[in-house]
Amino acid sequence: MGNKPEDFFSGSASEQALFDVLDALERASVDPREQRILWADGAHLSIEDTARRIHEASQDAQSGVSLDMVQSHVVGWLEVIYEPEGLDEAQMEEFERLIDLWITPYDDAR
Repeated sequence: MGNKPEDFFSGSASEQALFDVLDALERASVDPREQRILWADGAHLSIEDTARRIHEASQDAQSGVSLDMVQSHVVGWLEVIYEPEGLDEAQMEEFERLIDLWITPYDDAR
């Protein structure tokens, strides 16, 4: 990744990337066992493919937002923002455990 870590979450480029991720994933769900983000159109994509799809569909490339920044916000969405519905406490703990396993390889990149 070419950007410094402190550049990822400061400034308008990062904000734009975050808004793009939130807009794109508004109706998405997650399959943590398969490590896939399930898009409303039926696509089942990895973190990398999700970031690529969002980056290509938005104006991020023209506004100086890197693919790595978009990917970092996708990981953040999985870790902090996405919340599945209808899970009891034990199921939620398992969901969170699986998400942690999925995003751990990305920790060094963020």
